[in-house]
Amino acid sequence: MGQIATRRFIANGSAINLDFGFIPAYSKILNAAAAVDEVMILEYFNLCGDAQEFWHYPVNDQGTTTAVSIVKKASAGYVSEYDSVSVGENQIVTFDYTGGAAEDLMTCSNAQDEPDNGDVIKFVESGGLAASLSETTTYYAIDCGTYGAGTFRVSTTSPQNGTQSRVEITSDGTPTNYFKNLSKGEPIVAGGKGITLSASFMDDGDVIYVYAVEADTDQNLGDSASW
Repeated sequence: MGQIATRRFIANGSAINLDFGFIPAYSKILNAAAAVDEVMILEYFNLCGDAQEFWHYPVNDQGTTTAVSIVKKASAGYVSEYDSVSVGENQIVTFDYTGGAAEDLMTCSNAQDEPDNGDVIKFVESGGLAASLSETTTYYAIDCGTYGAGTFRVSTTSPQNGTQSRVEITSDGTPTNYFKNLSKGEPIVAGGKGITLSASFMDDGDVIYVYAVEADTDQNLGDSASW
């Protein structure tokens, strides 16, 4: 039996995984803060494939212009299917191995998810972890908040076992990636199903509305000439 889900959230400047508990056959996403020259509405059909959708631009003269306000994107879209058994409630993290506030730095997408020193951390790869990090290794958070809200480094040595040297990463990795704070009661559990919205669709602070439908049937019928 089909389902309908609606969501509202405030963007934080990062890509967002929306967990509906199902892969929607159709999704409509509205950015209430979109300017006239920005995409305001996305319409995504699962049958189109990842990063292929319809873009709606606002028209500020009530339709008197001849400019095209709806565009079909065949690639480089903002919506993709999200179906993971490992991401679950993980928090988005970015890596900065050099040139930032400090070397070998991790930054949470939400500053309130900043771990405490000594917290047990696991990383979950989706795009590509920074070089020198592994999903199978247990890490311990160090230097939490030292270089800004939501920032931390990691060590492979627990605070009970001596000096905690930081892990030296050698790349920024490829977004999007995640971390689990096992000290906060966040065991790695089965993940969710839904859609991922690209950070390019929304700016930090934008209010986003989402309507998603799970179809009773979702069928590609092909060329009707062959029916």
